[in-house]
Amino acid sequence: MKPSPPGSQPRSPLALRAIHGIVFGGFTAICLAADWPEVEHLIRTQLQPFHSGPSPRLELLVAMLAAVVGMAVVLVRFMRGHSARLHWSLLILGALVLSLWGNREGVGVGRSAHSANLKILQVAQELHRRMADTMQAQGAAPEDVGSWQAALEQVSQGAPTPVRTRSFEPLPFLVRKVDSPDALPVDAPPGTLLLHVLEGGVAYELHPVGVSLSGESWPLREPGGEPIVFRGAFNPDLPQHPDENAHDAR
Repeated sequence: MKPSPPGSQPRSPLALRAIHGIVFGGFTAICLAADWPEVEHLIRTQLQPFHSGPSPRLELLVAMLAAVVGMAVVLVRFMRGHSARLHWSLLILGALVLSLWGNREGVGVGRSAHSANLKILQVAQELHRRMADTMQAQGAAPEDVGSWQAALEQVSQGAPTPVRTRSFEPLPFLVRKVDSPDALPVDAPPGTLLLHVLEGGVAYELHPVGVSLSGESWPLREPGGEPIVFRGAFNPDLPQHPDENAHDAR
């Protein structure tokens, strides 16, 4: 048996190294399984123009990275015949604790296009109801964008949409006036409500824009494929508070 070179560490028993690797490999696997949804969400945010829901949770990304780095060191030390130093084991343990703490409330919610579109649809519907009441009370709907935007901010309570950009900036709810409902702009970001008001404010159309599954701007549609349009028209024979089914989703 050759003596160990001066200054070199003695080789650790294989069984001890194997047990250490299995235990901390399991800890690392738990971190990977718990934190992987955050990695997927991070990748999705950078590959798509827009995405839904809150930003990836930084603490979980850090925990996953720490666990992977720590386990890589453990494996390298195992192949060289040595046990990993204590601080690398503590790094993996710390990553495990951080992962469990960060996931105490479960996977992040509201990250699907469906949930974002549902919120946009709810805001558009409430704005339609409010402006339909205003039109019936005043005899005409406002023709200026400012009045519609002010009403929209009241309806949304000043909160932005659930949709964010690649830089994680939330998109605001906006009203954008169009000259014709037959030529809607294709560059309107999600959360935009495209508005067309007839001269005199006797009728209007409201076209909500959501986000597609691929992260693109997408005019909201019915399950059958027909675009969702909220229509309002002044009618003196209607009651003060028109029926909520007065909109036509076509």
